Amino acid sequence: MKHHIRIYIELRSVAIRTAVLLAAALLVTATLPAAEFTWGGTLDGTLSATFADHQSATETELSGTAALWMKSLFTPGAGTTVELDIQPSYTWTDDRPYLFDLDRAKADLLVSRLVGPSTVLRGSVGRFRFIDASSFILTDTADGVDFTLSVPGVRIRAAGAYTGLLLNPVSNYRMSQADIADAGDDDLILGPRRLIALTELTFPEVLLRQTVTASYIGQWDLRDADEDAGEDTLSSHYAGLRLSGPIASGLFHEIGFYVSPSARDAGSETRNELGMLGSARLRYYRPDWSSSRFSVGGAIVSGMADTEDNFHTISSQDVGVVAEIPLKNIAYGEISYGLRPFSGSATRIFRDIQTSLTGRTMFRVSDTQPVDSFGATVSGDGKYVGTEVALNVDWRIVSDRGVSVTWGAFYPGTGSTGTFTTERKPEYLLRAQVSASY
Repeated sequence: MKHHIRIYIELRSVAIRTAVLLAAALLVTATLPAAEFTWGGTLDGTLSATFADHQSATETELSGTAALWMKSLFTPGAGTTVELDIQPSYTWTDDRPYLFDLDRAKADLLVSRLVGPSTVLRGSVGRFRFIDASSFILTDTADGVDFTLSVPGVRIRAAGAYTGLLLNPVSNYRMSQADIADAGDDDLILGPRRLIALTELTFPEVLLRQTVTASYIGQWDLRDADEDAGEDTLSSHYAGLRLSGPIASGLFHEIGFYVSPSARDAGSETRNELGMLGSARLRYYRPDWSSSRFSVGGAIVSGMADTEDNFHTISSQDVGVVAEIPLKNIAYGEISYGLRPFSGSATRIFRDIQTSLTGRTMFRVSDTQPVDSFGATVSGDGKYVGTEVALNVDWRIVSDRGVSVTWGAFYPGTGSTGTFTTERKPEYLLRAQVSASY
């Protein structure tokens, strides 16, 4: 117990020292000419419960987060603005007494007319959320830089990030056995050390209002694998194209394809893999039908060469909200419909209620690889993973108060065509979230 208390105190002291220094910098910046200083906070709470026949008891999770944000905006010159943004937070969960963290600490830069009257440079430096064009590969917080230069006919994006300064309990970079081992090591304060580089070239509405994006992402594990402990490290690269745009009034599409060579290092042995990710989606909006939103799409994530190859996302990703099936060796299709059922109400409280219903069916791509989930068949040719249904209701009671309720059910595929053994039973989820801001 004393050992765990010492770690929590160290985590807290690191976050508090960093937050105090950055908050002091913001306060100083607020006194600069033409500066604007604003601050506020958020309170978020989540209670979820999952239950199934194969569980000995209902599994519940309870968490609460309080965050304080501060922003300072100033204009050092004509056509140039700089905004500093910091958000420290405190999180309590039923299995961790407290966790002090620095969610965001960045400087946003905007420079217009940099190399011409129609050019704009936007950039961020510090700690913030990195998202790639596909939203499948990289969708997480890191420390680094991200700049986009917009000139007529093209947008050029270049970014670099380092993940080794994130606290280990909140780091979502878990690509290898070494990462998984680190996640369960209470002696480690900081998470896995990876270096990430990202470049994107976007040609907006190049033809028939279609936008084309070419991407490259690379990530390198900066640690050495512990061969005696059976661990490995993973470095990978991603190259892809994405096409998006309107097809007709209210109808939009997105298509993406990515290839990823990777190298898994287990000390004295290095294994090369080759994977691919393909995705497609159609979205249809009808504001006159109670703000209706239709969506149909899917993705396939698989190896391309050897039967043990796979596509490894940099940020840990799951398919669905109930079963938490990893986005690996999987193909799925989904259909979703959302609307505001009381959008015509004269009362704002009811107008802002949003509902959505999503159905998703999943299949295993390679029958030589198991799905990393309880009850998954280790061998066999059953490819049907299962079907999930989820209903979500969001209610923004007032502008700074909100409630969200999610109900979901996962029906696993068993038998001769299923991926799971008969031990895996239907699983149900009920989650309630409340949020407040001030």
